Amino acid sequence: MVYHERLILLLVAVAASIPAVMMTRQSVQSDALTGFSVMSSPKGFVYVGGDVAHPGMYPLTANMVTVSVIKMAIPLSTLRSLAPTSVAAQHLKNGDDVRLKIEENGQGAVTVDTIPAPEKIIMGIPLDINTMGVADFNLLPGTGPKTAKRIVEYRQNNGGTMTPEELLNVEGIGEKKYKILKSHF
Repeated sequence: MVYHERLILLLVAVAASIPAVMMTRQSVQSDALTGFSVMSSPKGFVYVGGDVAHPGMYPLTANMVTVSVIKMAIPLSTLRSLAPTSVAAQHLKNGDDVRLKIEENGQGAVTVDTIPAPEKIIMGIPLDINTMGVADFNLLPGTGPKTAKRIVEYRQNNGGTMTPEELLNVEGIGEKKYKILKSHF
């Protein structure tokens, strides 16, 4: 009888501790999410790399500037200044690639470029049809090397720029393929 009483006490103790464990677990998760939450919905993503402790993709919020995303990625050493100052205060766009190089004197050189097309495709960031090369177009569903080459040739033969709608003018792209491709621009 004593064995059964001990077993029942053990089961009651386990049952009573489950809510406490679950509440502790939820608070840890919500604390972690709070640390990385943003006040508004992200307007896209930017990549931060170079001399930072946490390189990677960061959510882009309205009016985010280069210096703020560098601070989020935590520079590897103390920055005395950023150059050029115009880039440091530049408003970022979806798909920007921010790189920081810190010199020995604490001067930080910042460059802002665009994320390569393969990474944009993975992240669902809209592509710029006017900066893509044959290799970039070849990555899109429904295109192969011939179609990718035709798109670039069409663009070159028509002033060097084009709109996504002009893909319908490219040989080998019909309405069905166009519907698939236009979602990437």
